[in-house]
Amino acid sequence: MPVAAGCFWFAAIFALGFLLGPIRILVLEPHLGPAGAVAVEAVPMLAGMIALAPWVARLFDVPAAWRPRLTMGLTGLALTVAAETALAALLRGSGPGFWLDRATTPDGWIYLGLLAAFALMPLLRGGG
Repeated sequence: MPVAAGCFWFAAIFALGFLLGPIRILVLEPHLGPAGAVAVEAVPMLAGMIALAPWVARLFDVPAAWRPRLTMGLTGLALTVAAETALAALLRGSGPGFWLDRATTPDGWIYLGLLAAFALMPLLRGGG
């Protein structure tokens, strides 16, 4: 069940990001700049991860052992990277190289930190 849980984990957190994204871009970025906007958005994203990780793990009966929990997180991460890459290509005409560009900016560093938290949260906060 860890892979199915990872798919749901991806969908839940991606949906949260999808709701917060327009607020970050349209409201926060003009006032705070990209890094400030991403930093503000990171707070509810991280709170959502902390709250939802144990719930998803219980919902899918993911064992408390490190391998199934890490499998859940890494499955979610792989789907997130695929979805972000597809959306970047569709909405901005960017190729996969946008990840390298993003990794060189402060807002990108925050985002990459969130991705690491997303991948590890089922292991760190998975509950049982």
